[in-house]
Amino acid sequence: MEAAFAAGLLKQGGRLEKLARGFERWVLGSFDRVSAISPEMCRRLVAKGVPNERVTEFRNWADVDAIRPSSGPSPYRDLWNIETPHVALYSGNIANKQGIEVVIEAARLLEGRRDLTFVICGDGPKLGSLRELAEGLSNVQFRDLQPKERLNDLMGLATIHLLPQLAGAADLVLPSKLANMLASGRPVIATAMDGTGLARELEGCGEIVSPEDPQALASTISALLDDAQKRAEYGIACRKRADDAWAKGNILDGFADRLLRLAADGGHSTRVLLK
Repeated sequence: MEAAFAAGLLKQGGRLEKLARGFERWVLGSFDRVSAISPEMCRRLVAKGVPNERVTEFRNWADVDAIRPSSGPSPYRDLWNIETPHVALYSGNIANKQGIEVVIEAARLLEGRRDLTFVICGDGPKLGSLRELAEGLSNVQFRDLQPKERLNDLMGLATIHLLPQLAGAADLVLPSKLANMLASGRPVIATAMDGTGLARELEGCGEIVSPEDPQALASTISALLDDAQKRAEYGIACRKRADDAWAKGNILDGFADRLLRLAADGGHSTRVLLK
């Protein structure tokens, strides 16, 4: 809900917000445990009045067996006629909270680089306006969402993954797409403020630039493309981070253990809210 207000999808103030927040308080108070997908979101639950002992982290995950670093060129290179050595890839929802316009503006600044193609793969309410913004750019491709069984090929297309996010959405969400980006063993450039949860997740795995700053994004992309050693180091760190913190089996096993302990300790039916 807070992300919707931050992204302007819902207007702050007025009767609707009052009703939404009242309903949220009722829901949060109705469960024995309330989970969120990041430490920052867990702290927000506590700030909303949920006792700390009732809050647990249950993060999103990556299927680290299905998504692995690619050793050769992605089949999408031939399929989409990509001839440049490098690809800056955004894959996911195209909506308000991403602030994805900054990617198009960065592409315009980098149009003189003949070694780079921006690929935006996805759909959403902002796709039409984004296509209009990119009109005339020769270094941008728009592609539809791809089948799940081809996700590894798509992730392997990237030289660099792009993860734009509005400043107002910081710590209100932790993008689930990050898990597969890390598992692919490719560096990530995200737009986020220092000290946010997203910045913490990417320490040693990529670069953080200020949200809604196309010049900073373009400069960071360009510098990373020109530093093959740093890209390789980031790629290794990304895969290790995925194995250590985002592996599906480890996360589900740990959460199941916590549920079993909770049920055993409580001696009654237990209600868990997943946010």
